[in-house]
Amino acid sequence: MDSTLNITQQPAMAIDIERDRLSYLIFGNGIKAVNGEITLDGGDLKHALETAVYDTPLLLEDYSRTTIALHSQHFVVMPAELMPKADLVFKATFSSLEGELMTCKVKNTDAAIACDVPHGVTAFLKRTFGNPELLHHLAPLIAYCAEAYADDNGCLHININKEVAHIVATLGGKLQLANTYPYRSLDDVIYFALAAFKECHFDSRADKIILSGDNELRSQLAEQLRQRVAYVMPELIPASALTAIGNEAIKLPFNLVTTAIYT
Repeated sequence: MDSTLNITQQPAMAIDIERDRLSYLIFGNGIKAVNGEITLDGGDLKHALETAVYDTPLLLEDYSRTTIALHSQHFVVMPAELMPKADLVFKATFSSLEGELMTCKVKNTDAAIACDVPHGVTAFLKRTFGNPELLHHLAPLIAYCAEAYADDNGCLHININKEVAHIVATLGGKLQLANTYPYRSLDDVIYFALAAFKECHFDSRADKIILSGDNELRSQLAEQLRQRVAYVMPELIPASALTAIGNEAIKLPFNLVTTAIYT
């Protein structure tokens, strides 16, 4: 997309921020979707984001909405009614708050997430992107699973990428479990998945596992999980994503897709 974008078209933007990279997707209103990835310098995340954003003018165009998912390894998934006491809930799990507390209500559920974000990051993002919707990185995947599997029995969704797997379990669309697991080998992911399956009291002969993420890893994981669970299948790109983003959605990281359609 040309940086001289006609702002009357006002596409939307989704951003996914990890410690070492920023991924973005610009889409909508008949415009061919554009995505990219920016490597973030190590050290202070706020400073790294400032450098990345100001060096990429396309990110500073006017958009109809901007949704940003922030990866945080220190987080608590809790009932939304506890949001006013999120600081106490967080500190009951983690003895201290290293950065700033960020909370978000998860769409399609009665859950919320409280997480630890480095100092100054949320203020910079709100100021720079005109009060975007800020989410913990699991919120879009949880919201998607709650809606997509509302009519299903037990369903375990595994979004696997290099070095990390995100697992969300739902039962009739109701959230049962959500967590992020760093891993060293696929054996670790299989252990986490089967432990989650057991914790949720899912039936290996009737309930299912849905896989998204890196194609090669997903294929290897499916082959091994099918020896233990009867129904293991790949995630399909939702129709809403194809409508909003176009066929490019098929090639995009699934977490970026779910962030884009989180409305």
